[in-house]
Amino acid sequence: MSRLMQTIRICKNSCRCCYPAGMRIKSHQKRNIAAVFLGLLTLLITIQPAYAHTKLVSASPVAGSTVENWPTQIILEFDEELQNLGPEKANFLVVNNAVGDQVSETDEVIDGNKLIVTLSPNEVKGPVLVFYHVVSTDGHPVEGEYKFTYGVGEVTAEGVTEVEEKKFPITIYLASAVFIVSGLFFSIYSYRRRNQG
Repeated sequence: MSRLMQTIRICKNSCRCCYPAGMRIKSHQKRNIAAVFLGLLTLLITIQPAYAHTKLVSASPVAGSTVENWPTQIILEFDEELQNLGPEKANFLVVNNAVGDQVSETDEVIDGNKLIVTLSPNEVKGPVLVFYHVVSTDGHPVEGEYKFTYGVGEVTAEGVTEVEEKKFPITIYLASAVFIVSGLFFSIYSYRRRNQG
């Protein structure tokens, strides 16, 4: 209690800081803190663009289009190369006709940034649903679907609807890291100050 009273008297009598000398942050500590935050900010700025996911660039048949003749294959082109994980089917494409029957084969072929699948014969006219699941070179899985219509004069289908897997943005991870690091720094700082007094 007497140390607190001495500190209060010093503050009233001078323009110095109200904190005891042992609790003041030294200039080299300020530089270290600034360097850590500058490093984290730089990391945040440089890593952010690397987490963009692949997107569907084009499709044959085109999304939302109407085709008169049943296609023999579906070709999807993405803006990044797709990963080929060997025997695992990480990249696949499923096509269902208007009554929900699967009309795609299981012979998906990856050709760089393209995914190709053969279609079975189909006589059912109407909206056709194309569902895809791909893994791009950055390792993130992306799912999406689109529709086209088989048969002129049939009920038309909607365009592209991408259903991307929900991920937490990198900023949440970085903010958590900054919070943890600053909490650790404050704990160590407080512990050292208590032991000095």
